[in-house]
Amino acid sequence: MPTVVPLTPETEWLPKLRHLPNWEPPLIPTLVLAPHPDDETLGAGGLIARLCGAGVQVVVVAITDGENAYADTQNMSGIRVQEQVEALYRLGVPESMIRRLRLPDRDVSACEDRLVDSLLPMVKGRMHLVAPWKRDFHPDHEAAGRVAARVAQVKGVILTSYLFWTWHRGVPEMLEGLSVEKVLLTDAELHTKRYALEAHASQFEHADGQPILSPELLLPTQRDYEVYIR
Repeated sequence: MPTVVPLTPETEWLPKLRHLPNWEPPLIPTLVLAPHPDDETLGAGGLIARLCGAGVQVVVVAITDGENAYADTQNMSGIRVQEQVEALYRLGVPESMIRRLRLPDRDVSACEDRLVDSLLPMVKGRMHLVAPWKRDFHPDHEAAGRVAARVAQVKGVILTSYLFWTWHRGVPEMLEGLSVEKVLLTDAELHTKRYALEAHASQFEHADGQPILSPELLLPTQRDYEVYIR
């Protein structure tokens, strides 16, 4: 697998993000969509840690098991499922609060109606839906974002979008005109997020020396805030 080289370095993003308005997320039951094991931690780990620390119910929907992360690795789904369980435990989400759908990795776009049908019964009452941005430069992320928008509209709930691949494939101008805000993380929340990320060891190391998540790709996770589109 070739190493993914960010098209936009972190140094170009930081000046644009520094002055974003601060956002205090609502302390209400929250449903977080994760296209692959680790997306929820990469994009919203600090938010999840805050909500769990405040006693808010957080349910994570694991859309795929990430089985196609590496073409040459056997039992990738089993490895990634256990990594996700451990990472979420570190964030404060017990395994009983993970809803595993096992849709096909890299082909979520072919299952959008099925995903809508799975999510609608999970969204009840006053709830906050957190999902990848529908323009996040990965087909599974974008499919999850489109589905989240459909579900939020039907159920009349708050939708907030997180980002990951946008930091590496997008440009700052993409966010102009959108309602973009940031959640300032405490030292404890940032530490918890980093600790949770460590559970996803399969994404940081690979036999060919070219893991999916290189140190460069992880730079946005080192910020002391998380950025969301609301």
